[in-house]
Amino acid sequence: MGIDGRLVCPGFVGEGAKPPAGEPLDEWGAPAFPGYGTAHCYPLAGATTVAAIERYPWPDPACYDYDGAARLARQWGTRYAVRGPYWKPLFCRVCSLFGMEEAMVKMALPPAVFEAALEKVAEHTAPLCERLLAACGDAMPILCLGDDFATQRGLMLSPAQWRRFLKPHLARLFDVSKRMGKLVWFHSCGDITAVLPDLIDIGADVWETVQLHTLPLSPAELKRQFGRHIAFFGGVSTQRLPFASPDEVRAETLRSIEALGKGGGYICGPDHHIKPDVPPANAVALFRAATSFRRLHERRWRSFYCLGHESVVTLPLWMEPDASPSAAGIETPANSGRWPPKRRASVTPGRALRPGNDVGGRFGS
Repeated sequence: MGIDGRLVCPGFVGEGAKPPAGEPLDEWGAPAFPGYGTAHCYPLAGATTVAAIERYPWPDPACYDYDGAARLARQWGTRYAVRGPYWKPLFCRVCSLFGMEEAMVKMALPPAVFEAALEKVAEHTAPLCERLLAACGDAMPILCLGDDFATQRGLMLSPAQWRRFLKPHLARLFDVSKRMGKLVWFHSCGDITAVLPDLIDIGADVWETVQLHTLPLSPAELKRQFGRHIAFFGGVSTQRLPFASPDEVRAETLRSIEALGKGGGYICGPDHHIKPDVPPANAVALFRAATSFRRLHERRWRSFYCLGHESVVTLPLWMEPDASPSAAGIETPANSGRWPPKRRASVTPGRALRPGNDVGGRFGS
């Protein structure tokens, strides 16, 4: 299928919580297969004090198989762009521990308990990311993280709440990557455009998944406003894939490439996982349309994408030395900090990034 990347995540090798009968739990003591928030076991649902959060048996970031992850990364690293650990969320993790409704209530009330749990999750995730990147070395050039805090109609919390509760912790995680000379790939579903400038400001290099049909601006406007500052992954609607014809899938794939790919900075693929109800012919049509376009236009478009929901080839972003989100018409909070972000210098010191340049070198074969 031409998929160019692989995800690597270290497996947990410590002792987890003892599950109730018939309820498999992960290392956090929450249901191992939550099914998009439909679980019925929330271990912190009754927590009402910071002391209760402190007493909870939080997982030890040392208890993961980093050596095994490194072996896998080295095995794949000569052929694929390797990224990880992927699904280590902050907001979603807290929701899986409190229950989503309870988490939202705790965030809206005097939020000390919510903040304490969020801090504990971040305290676990930052060293996990650092250990994984150190173990994998050059075989993992991309720190990939994910967290979902939006619907198709916008954020589930206000931008002010996002900036208060989540932005500082995400900045801390992204900084781990930048200090180690890695790129940051961030998964977040739905319409997150209200805080996309913030994510750019703290160091995100790639936004996954770009669900174009959910956004309040056109693909061309998305590219115009943000395309100089961040690469896009996705664009082809998986909500249409079960019902469209192969010809319609090919047409949508080419429209996404034309809108988001000019000048680089686009990774072509579905905007979410391809589900079992998608006809195989439609999945094949998506991948073949992208690979055919790449072969046809490789001289003009230079290496700018990959295929599949689990893949990447290169990230040719560009940034003029004096470029800024405000110059591109992007609204940023007053305290958003300097621009260009220091993250650029940490990846390619002293070099302006322009169309056709590959950040961090060419990934994959």
